Amino acid sequence: MSTRRTRQLEVIWEAVKGEMSHPTADQIYERVRKDMPHISLGTVYRNLQKLAADGKLQILTIDRTQHFDPLLEKHPHFICESCGKVYDVTLDRSDEAAPVLSPETGFTVTSHQLSLYGTCEMCS
Repeated sequence: MSTRRTRQLEVIWEAVKGEMSHPTADQIYERVRKDMPHISLGTVYRNLQKLAADGKLQILTIDRTQHFDPLLEKHPHFICESCGKVYDVTLDRSDEAAPVLSPETGFTVTSHQLSLYGTCEMCS
């Protein structure tokens, strides 16, 4: 079922749809307030959840903080341990990790997320 399109939802989508910095709800809220000064953080958060439920955003949880990513295909991320910025990482198909767990072991894998941690170029 598709979410009803509201002005608030449209403004929030415009603020995040081409964003590659993996912003948090707080960061998106600060951007959206420029166009809608009376919008609440709760409204921004609820609309981000709706966009994710509609398959328009991917949610990354890093250290208990949600980051929103409009790039929907599965891809790894690099997280800078110094500044906290999140970067997309591309891997050649030959570099993909092979599953270690198989149905014969009794494990069922429903999803995965690969994150690399270190220091980004700006913090090095």
